[in-house]
Amino acid sequence: MNRLDLQLMPILMHLPNHVVLSSAFTFMALVLVGGIVRREASPTGGMLLRGIGNFGLTIALAITLLQLTGMVLNTPALASLAVTSAMHRTSALQGNETRIPLADDGHFWVDAAINGVNQRFLIDTGATYTTISSALAREAMIEAQADSDVSLHTANGETEASFGVIRDLKVGLLSTRSMRAIIAPDMGTTNVLGMNFLNSLSGWRVENNVLILSPKRS
Repeated sequence: MNRLDLQLMPILMHLPNHVVLSSAFTFMALVLVGGIVRREASPTGGMLLRGIGNFGLTIALAITLLQLTGMVLNTPALASLAVTSAMHRTSALQGNETRIPLADDGHFWVDAAINGVNQRFLIDTGATYTTISSALAREAMIEAQADSDVSLHTANGETEASFGVIRDLKVGLLSTRSMRAIIAPDMGTTNVLGMNFLNSLSGWRVENNVLILSPKRS
């Protein structure tokens, strides 16, 4: 798969349903109009319109099948592409607060830096601890603590992980030090900010599909 394919795949995976559906109806109309033009006016022009319509319908069908395949099979390759697309909305600062809009996938994503390493995180209020992948732990030089093994229950079953300590975590103007995190070998590419991060703040709330994080007063 070349670079252009990698750029197009997330876009196609997450085209809104109404866009695909309306495009399909447009191409169907072109096929019908092409048939009329071919019969009543210009055979060449009619064939051209029908050709464009049929080509568009094929593309719309392919996009629909691609999206269904990603949802039904939940394959790692498609899942990673879907995550990339869903994270396109960014956080913004307003006063001392960090405001994070809800992404198209129904989750809150934010750019964060752990020990100076920038990474994208999913904010999960259902997760007790912040969880990072082994790859990110190595890059941020976070070592697993001795005798800190823990079992995680994931969609793929139970997996073993360990605790580590994030020396410095920054999200916008927010900063937290010496925060425990789970290092999960089977985490894939998704890193999670859990409740131990949110509880380190002065407060957090959701208003109009925007997650608002408030720093502690110094």
